[in-house]
Amino acid sequence: NMNCKLLKELKTLKTDNRLLLTGTPLQNNLIELWSLLNFLLPEVFENVDDFMNWFEFSTSTENLSSPLVDEIEAQRVITQLHAILKPLLLRRLKADVEKELPPKREYIISMPLT
Repeated sequence: NMNCKLLKELKTLKTDNRLLLTGTPLQNNLIELWSLLNFLLPEVFENVDDFMNWFEFSTSTENLSSPLVDEIEAQRVITQLHAILKPLLLRRLKADVEKELPPKREYIISMPLT
């Protein structure tokens, strides 16, 4: 959250190097992502409105409520996000780091409501 007290305090630290470690690189929305990027590179990601304009959905399409159009627009935004984040993000899967881990197992257990 760009208005949270923690972020405001962290931004007051004078340092040439900043590192952000997160288990959630994809945030709930673009403003939360901008907040993280602004912390890392405030000179590049200085204005949230400019950042949001990078992902402006087109209004020239005839039927914006079409699921196909929504899917195309979503894919366009994801492609743009990947291009922006690629030089900033190191993403590794557990299987890439630790070869000895057994495969993940999921169990679905139905429970009656009380």
